[in-house]
Amino acid sequence: MRKITLACLLALITLPLQAANFIPLDKQTAGQLLDPANHREPTIIALWSSDCSHCKKNLEMLSTLAKSNRRLRVITIAAESETAILGPMLDRYQLPGTRYAYGGGNPDVIAYAIDPSWAGELPRTFLFNGAGQKEKFSGVISKQTAEKALGLRF
Repeated sequence: MRKITLACLLALITLPLQAANFIPLDKQTAGQLLDPANHREPTIIALWSSDCSHCKKNLEMLSTLAKSNRRLRVITIAAESETAILGPMLDRYQLPGTRYAYGGGNPDVIAYAIDPSWAGELPRTFLFNGAGQKEKFSGVISKQTAEKALGLRF
């Protein structure tokens, strides 16, 4: 009985981490993710952090956009290492799509691979129209900005 109880407790503790399904982001993957040639449909890549209040506003906006147009792909990147709080934060916005968090490498190297001209400000959003165009924005994006950059209606 004790083993069953211990197994149940262990499952409950690890369940939030398993549900989050974050992929560790490294330099090579970051470079591939941000290559417009790898996005054949309208896609948003959103960088965020757990301690960034503007990031939460941006994630809320992206959630609204994703719910309004099912063609939109959303990929999120936590600009920090994965922790147990990241999954529940994203779950709150019901954002579909792949989730990344900075992997074990040097964060500055990963940030440079994402965008060599990026100074680290968050939120940072990349919008791909699916036809080879990429635009990048710092701060909370608007519905109008997304429509123009992505060629979609929300």
